[in-house]
Amino acid sequence: MSKLPWKPWHQVVQLRPDLLTGELSMTQFAADLYDVVMDRGSSVYRTPYEFFSLTYPTYNLRELAKDVVHRLAGKSDKAVRQLELTYGGGKTHTEITLFHLVRDPASLPDLPTVHEFRQHIGMTPPKTKVAVLPFDKIDVEKGMEVPGPNGVLRWLRHPWSILAYQIAGSEGLRLLHADFKDEERDGAPAEPLLVDLLSIPRNEDLSVLILIDEVMTYAYDKIALDPPWRGRLKNFFQYLTQAVTKLDRCSIIASLLASEPSKNDAFGKEIAQEIFTIFRREREEGIQPVVKEDVGEILRRRFFVPDSIRDSQAFRPNVVATLQGVTALDDPTKKEGNAAEQRYLASYPFHPDLTEVLYTKWTQLEGFQRTRGVLRTFALALRDAAKWDQSPLVGPNVFLTEPGKPGVSAAAREVSDVASKEEYEGKRQEWDKILEGELAKARTIQEEMSGLNFREVEQAVLATFLHSQPVGHRASLRDVTLLVSPAR
Repeated sequence: MSKLPWKPWHQVVQLRPDLLTGELSMTQFAADLYDVVMDRGSSVYRTPYEFFSLTYPTYNLRELAKDVVHRLAGKSDKAVRQLELTYGGGKTHTEITLFHLVRDPASLPDLPTVHEFRQHIGMTPPKTKVAVLPFDKIDVEKGMEVPGPNGVLRWLRHPWSILAYQIAGSEGLRLLHADFKDEERDGAPAEPLLVDLLSIPRNEDLSVLILIDEVMTYAYDKIALDPPWRGRLKNFFQYLTQAVTKLDRCSIIASLLASEPSKNDAFGKEIAQEIFTIFRREREEGIQPVVKEDVGEILRRRFFVPDSIRDSQAFRPNVVATLQGVTALDDPTKKEGNAAEQRYLASYPFHPDLTEVLYTKWTQLEGFQRTRGVLRTFALALRDAAKWDQSPLVGPNVFLTEPGKPGVSAAAREVSDVASKEEYEGKRQEWDKILEGELAKARTIQEEMSGLNFREVEQAVLATFLHSQPVGHRASLRDVTLLVSPAR
């Protein structure tokens, strides 16, 4: 092959060493709010320095942080906010961001991301008592272990007890108990009691932020086990949201959906609708922390060495070379001119149409979790492809196996397994076998034809597959052309 008119993407941006060596665990792409509260698990999320080093402050995330901080400072009426994306859309990451920003603002690390948040907020966040209700971690029978204000851990069964202990320790439990005992109560406390509870931190001049995550994970199982809890949970959320709106330095950020797709059946949807209705009565507009335009930067920060992505102008030669291949075959892109160049620059080294198809089409699949699904998929693809890929961009090429190796790559198998779980007219497709057969045919074609130096037919197979999900979608000729043409 003659000298390439571009640098392969992995020579322009440098993969993080832990990703390249396989030491980066896939579990690191699943943020865990409870682990942060308990100060355990991956330091990526619980350590503010590491967390903000990898966090991209999207516009929507900065806007939410501004609204929450202003509420905690007594300068806003926006008390109850709901994160509305489906699972994997950055909801838990958003709540961890708020946790670190307001719990101890004086100790925040000196990092560009932190400065971006502070500048957008326009003020230093007030020090805040943060209470967390990660419902996916509350066992329906035993409850959950949580720390009190003095750091002492205690097992508690009911959500209102878990909240009260985090806010005020044993004093909080006594406040809610009918006989002022340091014990749990079985029924949801009424609004006036919750107002009194949430007012206690004011004695130390603290605001109160309540982070609620994965409500349906707990509600589904708890109500199935003990049906009267349907009313108890509805009462709790009703009283809690009313109490929070009455206190000018108190806020709730809530994520209601369960990350487990099985809880989205008819029973789950019925319960979810009842709880959603309660939060809608008090909340402002819903928040989507991550939109598709943010994905390129999120991916860059998670996968590449910071120094290699700091100067986006260093990407321009590869982007120009890429667009020469695309515009030679696609007139609409050619007519876009500078707008197309800016779109490819914003997404580099990822092909913007690849991230878009994953973020728009694939997130309709229950097994593919929005941002988290994209992160996991690319982590597998980049780790393997960086050893051999000569393409200017990260496109369908990174889903191929090493040259000369048959079968389906680990990254392609990851997405094909997700697609294989989807039913269409009562049937499931065995996408692993379909892809394996089509890729084998593609390799035969490439061997028989000259000029196909970048495995274009194999790439076309992957491009067609990616665009064909969920079942019923199709790949147009232009869809495939755009993904395959960067290598000319």
